Amino acid sequence: MKILKSINPFNSLFGRIFLGFWGTVVLITGVVLLINQQLANWDKVRPVDKYQQKSLYKVSSMLSESPRYNIKVMARKLERKFKHTQIILKDADTGKMVYPPRVHPKINKGIISNLALKSKPLQVRNEHITLTGPELFSRGDKTYQLILMTKNRHSEHFWLQLWKMPIWLKLILMALITLVPCWLIARNISKPVTKLRHSSQTLAGGNLQHRVSGFENRQDEIGYLASDFNHMADKLSALISLYKRLLADVSHELRTPLTRLELSLAMALKEPENNHRQLARAERELHKLDDIIGNVLRLAKLENHEVSIEQEDVDLTTLLDQTLRSGQLEASEKNISIECDIDDGLNIIGDEILLSFAFDNVLRNAIKYSPNDGLITVNASEQTGSIEIVVQDQGPGVDDSELEQLFVPFFRGKQAMKESNGAGLGLAIASKAIYRHGGTIHAENVQPKGLKVMIELPVGS
Repeated sequence: MKILKSINPFNSLFGRIFLGFWGTVVLITGVVLLINQQLANWDKVRPVDKYQQKSLYKVSSMLSESPRYNIKVMARKLERKFKHTQIILKDADTGKMVYPPRVHPKINKGIISNLALKSKPLQVRNEHITLTGPELFSRGDKTYQLILMTKNRHSEHFWLQLWKMPIWLKLILMALITLVPCWLIARNISKPVTKLRHSSQTLAGGNLQHRVSGFENRQDEIGYLASDFNHMADKLSALISLYKRLLADVSHELRTPLTRLELSLAMALKEPENNHRQLARAERELHKLDDIIGNVLRLAKLENHEVSIEQEDVDLTTLLDQTLRSGQLEASEKNISIECDIDDGLNIIGDEILLSFAFDNVLRNAIKYSPNDGLITVNASEQTGSIEIVVQDQGPGVDDSELEQLFVPFFRGKQAMKESNGAGLGLAIASKAIYRHGGTIHAENVQPKGLKVMIELPVGS
């Protein structure tokens, strides 16, 4: 049973395409041949064409305009002049054959007699010859009928022989002729699909560097599919690499405060008189652990699009004002001024808690890297169909090559590496929260120094 299933052509795309093309071509050919076969007898007798009509007129004129020669002699002269043409003359009054004395053996006398009864010239064909006529002309006091006989060319003879083949033999011949092109068409379609299947199996087997090659540049649906497959493989490879790095970064970020916590507890046991200082340090490390774990969970929730976010009316003007008041306490420790220009009546539909986290993380990042006595500006205004929020600081900024990576989880630029605190999750959470609301966020350096973070949220998000 398995053998029959494996050789069944309908179980493969190639087999279905090939049999579909081939069967369609053979069916159409068979129908055309069948119709033509039924009309074949009608096509044996047809009106003369312009060339045949001209030949009849020319020969009849030459015969009628040469009275000094016997008509039979004149007919022989014209036959020598017009090669591959035989002249047949009949007396129009008596119906008797005038020329030639003997009719060609391949000519049926009955056909000539029937043709002579016609009032207008016709052509009658068989596999060997073509008869055209009759053409009436007068010579002296007699009237004659002219019929011309021409031999069919060898190519015409071939097609006539082909035409006379049985219908079943014609179908077999057409099937053989269409076999190769239909096979090539089906192969051209199914081969890249098979290759794509093998590539997907290779990718599923763990070879993330494998890509489809050979037809990804084709300007058709197959080429587009191969290009999309390679794009998908690139994204998949990048995501897996990212999550591997995330796992390593999470492990590292958790290990550092755990190590410090373990050290603080060990010192507390070793030096009981310093318990208060060591326990305070342990408390700070526990808070840091709690922040890291909380941020990782928030990031995981935001990246999981199956987890819905709240949809409620959010007063952005009030939310930004609360965020700025909260950040001002932290900024005052470095004597940083925060100037704001926020329009009234900024409202969107979204998750107020997530948006609060996003704005708070962007503002705290600006405070963190701003110098003492620095200035942070916050602007929020409604544009056409969107709300734009801009936070600008006077910090050192980042390298231009690092701008795109600022919102990648656990990424810390060269300047951030100098800081001992921070896990590189704040801007990543802000980015995911903004994206989940249908918005965009990006950063750019400002001159002479500083970083500007721009957030755009659609009004109807």
